[in-house]
Amino acid sequence: MSKLIMRKVILAILGVIFILIGAAGLVLPFLPGWVFIFAGFSLIVPRVAARLKRRLLRKFSKHELVYLQKWRKSGVHAGFTTRHFPLFLSQTDDLLDPQNRSEFRKLLAESKVASAHGMKPISKFAFLNQVHGNNVAALEDEKALGDGAFHPLNQNDGVITRLKDLALLVMTADCLPIFMKAPGWVGLVHAGWRGTKGEVAKKAYQLLRQKSGCRNAEVEVIFGPCIGFDQYEVGPEFREFFPKRSLREKREKLFFDLAGENKRQLLLAGACRRNITELDLCTVEDNEDYYSFRKEEDAAGRMVSFVVMQDSFSSGYHFITEST
Repeated sequence: MSKLIMRKVILAILGVIFILIGAAGLVLPFLPGWVFIFAGFSLIVPRVAARLKRRLLRKFSKHELVYLQKWRKSGVHAGFTTRHFPLFLSQTDDLLDPQNRSEFRKLLAESKVASAHGMKPISKFAFLNQVHGNNVAALEDEKALGDGAFHPLNQNDGVITRLKDLALLVMTADCLPIFMKAPGWVGLVHAGWRGTKGEVAKKAYQLLRQKSGCRNAEVEVIFGPCIGFDQYEVGPEFREFFPKRSLREKREKLFFDLAGENKRQLLLAGACRRNITELDLCTVEDNEDYYSFRKEEDAAGRMVSFVVMQDSFSSGYHFITEST
């Protein structure tokens, strides 16, 4: 029996065991039944499990804000808005407008996220003046930020910081927002195809490790919503920019795996596969909940991703509706 067949048999057996444990967990209160059932399906039929995961996430995407509780116990708040968020922003420069700044800050301060998860009102924000490049800023000195609540970072598509109570912001509508966390540091990256070509995520990851002095195993990464592999049609020039594994030809059309290529680059940089979480949310397929420039063109708004260090709490994912 070949190694591949043996591996499939072992995974199938483990999958069945997990599903049986999960079934028992549906009647036994001390076992998380659905967790084991989902894990079992992931081992036996990973594509079906991925579709189930997407359906679950779509349900929570009906809310105005998706809050990622995975890092909450280490004192990090992270999440992103959906198209149901009350404030419509069409480009990064919209946060230069005092009225938009005030409204955005107010909505976060009054949200259920703050009351349910202990996220204190944020007094300072740093947002990227995204240029589809690969420059990454490191914010270490609070004095360098100066006065005022909002601080634009010109000519940058990535930022890391060790400053507490400073929220990093990225705006996207097909491009990939990448959240990063290391001991005492957080980061946020805007990865479009040009930034991905310039390995912006890899640069941010390496800078985060260098500044924090941590090991690869201590860095965690989460991918937010972006345009999916099956929706991102590109030109033949992409064959010169990216490896074959990040491209797919279908019906004489070429498609690019934006999230997959960024994951590949992070793994090459030393990131641990188990520490990279992909939410598998496609801005085109899930357009009723997320903005897509590819689909809506100039009518598209922008989602705002955020990450900020404050205090400590619990783990897991939690999705919650913002208060208006």
